[in-house]
Amino acid sequence: METMNRLAALLSHPQHGVAQRMLYTDCGLVTVEGPVTAERISQFSMCEGLIKFRKPREQHLALMDIANLPEGLVYIAHQRETIVGYITFHYPEFERWAQSGMLCLLELGAIEVSRNWRGSKIAVALVQIPFENTIMDDKIVISMECYWFWDLQGSTLTVYEYRGLMERLMGKAGFETKLTDDPDICSHPANLLSVRLGHQVTEKDRQRFEAVCYQGKWLS
Repeated sequence: METMNRLAALLSHPQHGVAQRMLYTDCGLVTVEGPVTAERISQFSMCEGLIKFRKPREQHLALMDIANLPEGLVYIAHQRETIVGYITFHYPEFERWAQSGMLCLLELGAIEVSRNWRGSKIAVALVQIPFENTIMDDKIVISMECYWFWDLQGSTLTVYEYRGLMERLMGKAGFETKLTDDPDICSHPANLLSVRLGHQVTEKDRQRFEAVCYQGKWLS
């Protein structure tokens, strides 16, 4: 099955900025695609296992709202007419990053796979597919990994084991753990900031980002 997944990934190709990947799972074929429009999202229903952030119907509407943002990007995993996972990107919402004024800075807003589909490699595909075309080449993407967002109740992992899981997952898409004095990250030792710098990000923006990471306000 792993060989089939790799072959499907190689055969998929971006068209007009849209990427698509087919996953062969124990429960059948799953399509991972994006970025998708709000109209495209409206054609699907939400799996009942997508309950981490909102009720499925409310999350469905939230995905359409994000897709309608000028900078919003939504990628979905679906089987037939049912969304079983998603990942979203938009301008940062956490205070420090939102006030940076950097137009090249995006935040990975949320990633969720239905509890009914865990262990099917869907999360890996969702993390990787946004970077399979040129959309993110000039972007700095951050992911604020704070333990209170994690689905600890839906797993048997400790908070630190879950942190390790998230580091490995994000690493599969080129994210690296970044040190920062951001108060949300520093509020708990399990929290981490994951960062991916596109290869076309300018040196000026790289330096501006470093200045945002360290503002000296929370250093002892």
